[in-house]
Amino acid sequence: MKKETIKIKDLSKILKPYSNQWVALSENEEKVVSYGKTVKEVIKKAEEKGVKSPIVTKVPAEYGSYVL
Repeated sequence: MKKETIKIKDLSKILKPYSNQWVALSENEEKVVSYGKTVKEVIKKAEEKGVKSPIVTKVPAEYGSYVL
């Protein structure tokens, strides 16, 4: 039986400027494509930039260990 490996990415550097905001990440999780106060706003902005399946998450107010 083949074991699946979980890839861990450190997103702290790209998410730190967006404390307590919603962000949409590119499909490869390498950059923030939009951010804002609501999920709806963030998704709309991401779609306007051509990102069809953004990864959306809320960045904690105090950044520490956080699993996405």
